Amino acid sequence: MPTQRPNKRRPAAGMTGGEALAVLLGVLALLWCAAAVWLSAQLGGTGHGDPVSWAADRGGTGRWNPAATGWLLLFALLTLFAAAVIGVLAWRWWRGREWTDALASDMSSRRDFHELTDQAVARDAQRLGCAHAGAGVPVGRAVLTGQNLYGTYEWSQVWIMGTRAGKTRSVAIPQVLSHRGPVVATENKRDMHNRICGPRSEMGRVWVNDPQQIAHRPPSWWWNPMSFVTNVERAQKLVEIWAAARTTADMAGADPYFEPEGRALLANLVMAAALSGEYVTRFPDWLTGFSPRPGVPDPAEILREHGYRTMAKAVENFLDLNPDQKDGLFGTARSFVRFLETPEFLPWMAPTGTDDARPVFEPNAFVRSEADTLLLLSKDGAGSARALTAALTAAVYAAGEEYAETSGGRVPTPILFELDEAANICRWPELPRLYSHAGSKGLILVVILQSAPQGEEAWGERMFKMMISAANIFVAGRGINDGETLSLLAKLIGDRQIADRSLSVGTRGHRSTGHQNRDERILTEADLRAMPRGRAVLFASGARPVLLGLRDFTDYPWAPLVAASEAHFGDPDLLAQADSEEENTHA
Repeated sequence: MPTQRPNKRRPAAGMTGGEALAVLLGVLALLWCAAAVWLSAQLGGTGHGDPVSWAADRGGTGRWNPAATGWLLLFALLTLFAAAVIGVLAWRWWRGREWTDALASDMSSRRDFHELTDQAVARDAQRLGCAHAGAGVPVGRAVLTGQNLYGTYEWSQVWIMGTRAGKTRSVAIPQVLSHRGPVVATENKRDMHNRICGPRSEMGRVWVNDPQQIAHRPPSWWWNPMSFVTNVERAQKLVEIWAAARTTADMAGADPYFEPEGRALLANLVMAAALSGEYVTRFPDWLTGFSPRPGVPDPAEILREHGYRTMAKAVENFLDLNPDQKDGLFGTARSFVRFLETPEFLPWMAPTGTDDARPVFEPNAFVRSEADTLLLLSKDGAGSARALTAALTAAVYAAGEEYAETSGGRVPTPILFELDEAANICRWPELPRLYSHAGSKGLILVVILQSAPQGEEAWGERMFKMMISAANIFVAGRGINDGETLSLLAKLIGDRQIADRSLSVGTRGHRSTGHQNRDERILTEADLRAMPRGRAVLFASGARPVLLGLRDFTDYPWAPLVAASEAHFGDPDLLAQADSEEENTHA
């Protein structure tokens, strides 16, 4: 049964909608009974008269006969059967309703989400030439009409939902498994991993990056971060990503001089490594603050040999600083690559030896695949692998951009970036700026957060607001506790008009009725904070807010495949077998 909304008062006068419906049903029932009696008389051969004459006249021509009784009993049984079926359907419908559902018609109309229906997004996919990837990205169903709604393959999304609100079950998994194209997904647990690996492996190869052993996947492949660096701009972007991955404690004492200079130093070293074919494992040798020891390539010489004389001179100048400055500068640069201190991370970023035959992940090949999957697992906080997660995500996006530039402005098959827990495990500084144009290239960004303050901490208040403003679809779900966010959402949802009726009685018994219209918030901050499970509010470009019903992954036709995948990848022995088979298949 639907939950109640006790903080809203009942109408002061007049019948409620439920009372009016009860009266209407009563009238219809009486009319149906009369019609059934009359029709039974017609079919039974009586053909005229009325119930009173039939009861009083026992021998005349108007007598009620057994045949009419039989027909009446048949009609009664059919009526009871129909009532039972309707009652069961009504009960199921009523049981699935929440107190918010009655407000759906106050928030929007069919016209507001017409562009999000399956027919509309399918036509849009045909126009874009990517219908082979699916109709669009599912977001849920409209409570008002029950229609399934989708984001187009030009629209990026931002979701804010609290803990245990169904982010993985109702958003991430349905979107990943409904997309028949390349997918990059992030998560900090193994829930999505266990459920999508099976179905996605039937579409293409599944690359699982698991440096912290969240899903206990061994490093059966590796990716070279230096392959992302093709110019100075890329080197600087990679350093920005690594710097953003630091913890709050690491950045607490950031010096206004050492911070930018440390980034410049590391960017120069990254460029030197990319030019010379060195791996990330070389940086500890170059960040000692002293000239390289014998046998270690000199980054300044590498840069000079390749024509980067200014960068080479900068590296030498950094080494010539006084000891205090040099310690602060090189210490800051070392903080950007502190993740290299974890030996378990290194096999994911560098070969384990000269005879390492493991496959190398190539972003350029991935974005051109039919439907490969890259699943990036990382925890949050100190010692996490989020520097690698964000760097690999950025590398795939950059490869997608290059592919789009050589394909008429859009990738032939949309690439879905399902970034769950992005603020915690994928702190990609450039991400908010991409929202204004990524969708037009067929690069669909979906960021899922637990709260707005979480996004503000990761990207800054101004950049996060830029992301929200540029998102074509913004969804707010259950579990939001931030007062500022709740107040903003209540304003965006808006007001509805309420008609009040008052009845007054004069001294002589004269009655008068007054009518007055007033506005009230459709959903208050308290209502939004108490959003029931399975409900959310969708804000789409150019439309009024839509009350959204979230669809659990068990509601989709591929649910049995998910169950089989969960049983398989949740078993450690079967998981090891799957890793071995995957490695042999793609060797």
